[in-house]
Amino acid sequence: MSTKLTTSTRKSPTAQFELPNSHSLSLTMAMDEFQKRMIDWLLKRLIDQGFTDLSASHLTFLGALDCGPNHAAELARSMGISRQAVHKKIKELESLGWLETKTDTEVGNQRVILFTREGERMMSSARQNFAKLDEALLSDFTEDEVDLFQRLLSFEPPA
Repeated sequence: MSTKLTTSTRKSPTAQFELPNSHSLSLTMAMDEFQKRMIDWLLKRLIDQGFTDLSASHLTFLGALDCGPNHAAELARSMGISRQAVHKKIKELESLGWLETKTDTEVGNQRVILFTREGERMMSSARQNFAKLDEALLSDFTEDEVDLFQRLLSFEPPA
């Protein structure tokens, strides 16, 4: 979406459709920018801490994983990507030493995706960096304001 079309009440350039201001649209765009800034911020710190092969797409993918066993089909569904894309990213992260796959003992035809020890170390470093960021966040905002924003992010649009 072009911000030029969404920053004020206007008409669309060709068909002259109404383009009203929207807090929901502004919040959606701001959240997207916030997420990009946080990933870039975290990526820089993790690279500085020795995780030199890490990329923003790696962080996004790894952030979608549970700490325990994961399955490709569930990841594909939750991330809105194909199972092939999940398998490709897993292979890449396995080659970097952060993930491993093993046969699922409960469902023999599936493989579980797990963090390696080094992958767990990286995710621990990521969480520690975010904990440090909380100090800066709470110097600008109160706990109540942060809680309110988290409630806002949990908002479910009406059906």
